[in-house]
Amino acid sequence: MMSSLLVVSCTSPYLGIEQVVTDSTPPDKVTIKEVVPKSGALEIHFNLPSGHTDVAQVVGTYTNSRGELVEFKVSRYSSSILVEGFTGTDEKIVDLVCIDASGNASEVTQVKAAPLLSPVERAIHTMIVEPAFGGVRIEWENKDAQSFAIHVLTEDILQVGVESLVEDPTKTIYNRDSVNTFAYVRQYPSEEQIFGFVISDKWGNRTDTLKTSLTPYKEDEIDYALVKEVSFFNPTLFNGRRDWDIWGVNATTGIQNDGNAHSATFNGQKMFNGVRTGSETLIYKFVKNLSDPDPAKQITVQDVYTTFDLNMDLRLSRIIVYPRTGSAYTYNRSSPRRFRIWGTNDANNERWAKFPEGWTLVGEYVGRDPVDILNLTGEEIDWFNNNQEYSILEDNVNPEADPSASFRYMRLQLMESYNPNESFYTINEFKMFGNVEQYY
Repeated sequence: MMSSLLVVSCTSPYLGIEQVVTDSTPPDKVTIKEVVPKSGALEIHFNLPSGHTDVAQVVGTYTNSRGELVEFKVSRYSSSILVEGFTGTDEKIVDLVCIDASGNASEVTQVKAAPLLSPVERAIHTMIVEPAFGGVRIEWENKDAQSFAIHVLTEDILQVGVESLVEDPTKTIYNRDSVNTFAYVRQYPSEEQIFGFVISDKWGNRTDTLKTSLTPYKEDEIDYALVKEVSFFNPTLFNGRRDWDIWGVNATTGIQNDGNAHSATFNGQKMFNGVRTGSETLIYKFVKNLSDPDPAKQITVQDVYTTFDLNMDLRLSRIIVYPRTGSAYTYNRSSPRRFRIWGTNDANNERWAKFPEGWTLVGEYVGRDPVDILNLTGEEIDWFNNNQEYSILEDNVNPEADPSASFRYMRLQLMESYNPNESFYTINEFKMFGNVEQYY
């Protein structure tokens, strides 16, 4: 039996992985062109040493206030390095070295420069704390849209006669936005108390505590079980759209009727049952010329009303809208984007015969739009589904409204859905807060 033997000549080329050539000679130092102070950072522009083609990266390091070494790296193709995480405006020292492909480090080029005030320090220095319904409203500055966390501390009696400020992790506010730089912290009793605020960043920096003593305004969470849908504006139940010319307006009063709910299972009352998930209220928009066989002549009326007796005199402070759940409704489809709140009370004897005469426009509100509907962020999704809150005063967009009005009867006007072509509106829960002046 014959066997074959493969012989490779010493003159044959090697086809495997090429051996990397290394050396022990360090590259020369980098030279500094310019240092640009940034908020809590230094932007260092440099030149690589000439004649050293194997430089792989440039590394900047400094020791922070806690004695920890902080390191930043850029590749040889960069001409600058951003060194972050500083606090204060004192001169800082950054060590800069370049490292070649063999791992040899150059001698240190030391950079001395003073950064601008850090984002967390600017935020705490500009912070404004004011009393609000059920808590406090805080506002701050974050011009560079840097990420940081605002920690909330409140009074706690650790032992008799000894009071201390203790952080409540459930109240922590996260900010990385230059526009939405305010928040409400709730729920607290309407009594004078001390609040504390500390801001931290991803580098482990924490500001001093800002303390303030104030009294939150009285705020009640409205008992949804007391809110009842009323029939004075002729709400109907029908599985589908209805013709405006037949059902849209009360012929006697000239007032637009309340909307047509899909069924009793989806009527207006369902937005006051405490259920925030699933599929609750569904009310159709009226359609003008619905019977016309030419769809181009059919005009959808965007305004839809639904009316309630709150069984209390209420000065509303804020509301939270919980939309129909499911990704298809997030900033889309039948979820309300714009709406109004109308109110009146028992002193208005013509409340069912005239509208809007005798009624007060309490406020008009517009939902947020995402940056990119096709690429929603986790924060955008969470706001829409769980934190879609509207302050009755601050979020009102209508200068003719009176957000301070007290009322018993509420007429909710849905004006625009996120997709105007949708034939109905959906809401799961309309949660309300405010100062209840009297129950009935």
